[in-house]
Amino acid sequence: MKNFVLITSVINTPQKPLSYCKTRSIYSREERFLQLKQTISSIREKIIDVFIFLVECTELTDEENYFLNKNCDYVMNLWKDPSLHSNIFSRSKSLGEGSMTIYCLDYIIKNNITFENFFKISGRYYLNDNFNYNNIISYPNVVVKIQNDPDNINTSLYKLSFNHILEFKQFLLNSITRMIKCEGYEVIFASFVNTLNELTYFEKIGVSGLIAVSGDIINT
Repeated sequence: MKNFVLITSVINTPQKPLSYCKTRSIYSREERFLQLKQTISSIREKIIDVFIFLVECTELTDEENYFLNKNCDYVMNLWKDPSLHSNIFSRSKSLGEGSMTIYCLDYIIKNNITFENFFKISGRYYLNDNFNYNNIISYPNVVVKIQNDPDNINTSLYKLSFNHILEFKQFLLNSITRMIKCEGYEVIFASFVNTLNELTYFEKIGVSGLIAVSGDIINT
């Protein structure tokens, strides 16, 4: 396996506010599931030799469960551990994202999974026509700055070298307090990537999606 893709997803969002918005998602469960299908389809279409690892936190229907297990290589459903719900459904979006990522990285490490490239994409986002696979894998670590600010990194899609998996997991564990305080995940993630020697900023990385709280379209 050359490419490992983590998808973080919550198909069925609870009616609980985030720290910065009362509405967690304007999209229904059915809409979010359709959008997640597009995420998976775009990965299969645009990334070769890929292992898709979905981290979900929803009590899945039979239809959802069947589709996801058929079209992903591994589905980790954190809904099955109620002790994690308080993190994933808290007011802190970064705590939810961070927790899901930590569990994925822990699985990789414990199961001695090896690959070259680690991609992370947010569920409901998809790889668009600007995604250039051959270009992105030419660089060890690829991110996109938000408003050209190196201390604010887009986390809807990024790529890291496998060599940084251990340190990335430890960094996230060390950042739990920042997440609990509702610090933006984009800012927290920037603190990590700015420590990497080989870091490439793309102006456009090739991902699109709809912001859950507003419906605004993102093309990055």
